[in-house]
Parts: sequence; C-alpha cells; structure tokens
Amino acid sequence: MNSDLKSVKEETLRECIKADASWELQQAKVAEGPSLLKRNGVYYLIYSANHFRSQDYAVGYATATSPLGPWKKYDGNPILCRDKDVAAGLVGTGHGAPFLCRDGSYKYIYHAHSSVNRVEPRTSYLNDLIFGDDGVISIVGNVIKPVVESSE
Repeated sequence: MNSDLKSVKEETLRECIKADASWELQQAKVAEGPSLLKRNGVYYLIYSANHFRSQDYAVGYATATSPLGPWKKYDGNPILCRDKDVAAGLVGTGHGAPFLCRDGSYKYIYHAHSSVNRVEPRTSYLNDLIFGDDGVISIVGNVIKPVVESSE
C-alpha cells in the first residue's frame, strides 16, 4: 500500500494465478475470491474460477513455499464443483473460505446458486476440508445447509 492507505504500489503487484485451465474457462476468464492458508510450511491459495452466474463456478487451489509464489495449481482441480458428489446437487459452488474450528479441524464455507434454474438468492453452505498425508486438500462430508428460523 501507498502511504495514503488507499492505493496500491504498482511495483508490488504480482500475478499469482490466472484462469487458463479448461475447467476455469466454462463461462468468462475469471479466477477470483482467493483465500490463503499455511500448513506444514506450504501455502495454499484456494480460489474460484468461471463467472459466478455459471453453474460451473468451481473451486481449485494452488500451492507454494512462499506467499510470493511461484504458485503451482493442483492437478486434480477443481476440488468443489457441481459434478462432484460432495456438492450434493448444488450448482454454482464457489467463492468460499477455509476456517479452523476449535477442535483443530477445517471447514470450507462457500455459496451456491438458489437452484439449477435460478442464481439468486445465493446461499452459504459448509463442508469439511481435509488435508491428506501428502498435503492434498479435499472437500468432503455432507453439505451443511443453513437453517432459517422464523422470526415469529
């Protein structure tokens, strides 16, 4: 940041990843919504690709040994998309964030389309996020859907 705390120092900008894989180019050339976490000396950049209005909006990740990169995309991307069983019929899954629970486990919160016929209103969902012994991230488990209680 510049000293005004409103603008970015152009010379510090770096491209981490770009949409160039076939799964990332279903509708629009977009890679967005990054979240960063570090585990066992590895940085994980979890991101979404495609236009959020696309039913193929999906989640992938890249890894690096420094937050400055270089970043290597996981060959098994996407890790969350409508075609994965873990999505449980949801479409437009993306733009989420991992978080650490009190018990040491991770969850991944993301949004999905209202239905296969409508984008809005998008709703947030949760799944478990796990790390394999090889450091590979997987989004697993049953989808935790929100419960809306009546204010009456």
